[in-house]
Amino acid sequence: MYWFRKLLITAMWISIVQNLQAQHHYNAWFRGTLSIPVGEKFKIVNEFQHRRQNGFENENIFDNNLMFAYRNWVHYQHSEDVKFSISPFAYFSNYKIIQEQADETAIPNSEIRFSVAVELQHEILKNFYIVDRSALEYRIFDNHQSDITRLRNRFGIRYDFTRKLKVSIFDELLFNLSGTTHHHFFDHDRLGLNIEYKLLPNLKFDIGYMHITRLSLASTTKGHENNLYLNFTYQLKNLKSK
Repeated sequence: MYWFRKLLITAMWISIVQNLQAQHHYNAWFRGTLSIPVGEKFKIVNEFQHRRQNGFENENIFDNNLMFAYRNWVHYQHSEDVKFSISPFAYFSNYKIIQEQADETAIPNSEIRFSVAVELQHEILKNFYIVDRSALEYRIFDNHQSDITRLRNRFGIRYDFTRKLKVSIFDELLFNLSGTTHHHFFDHDRLGLNIEYKLLPNLKFDIGYMHITRLSLASTTKGHENNLYLNFTYQLKNLKSK
């Protein structure tokens, strides 16, 4: 418990220092998830996402569209500590990050994405876990941008206060393996704090904050973002039991 508090305070200080050193963009991310268990080990998941962003020369995080998305997943829980996932289809409508007045009226571009992932967890102390998730994505765009293969890895620690309440801090790095120049091998870095709470046996929400350092494909200068997010997950009854 002592080490958890120490790491949490360290993450907060890093975020504060980064906020003082750079100009930031401000976003609000929302996600609704419908999870359908199939048997004891499989789940079919459908995600609906919407993101908002501040407008030109303001800090209103709900001012403009940033993204609409639909994605499905198939999760296989190999064991309590190992989960494999595949996303056979995802559709994103991406709006420009607003940096100039004209960006507010820019037409969004579309993206199709395919993903595979593996998530591992290991209990190092009672109720205290190390969690690591690696994923590979193939991104297809409708504009002149080349297809991109992207690798991402999220490493974090989680403390389960109760069966209903879990708190974690994490850092996720994303790298472009193909489809960009070597100057854009680094895509972005996410440093975050997440609180998970189970409202009902089949309904939970995640709320949190992420600081993102991003290198846009159209720039050689890294940008910084403050992101507040809220995710709801509803799980249906097991199809096998029906």
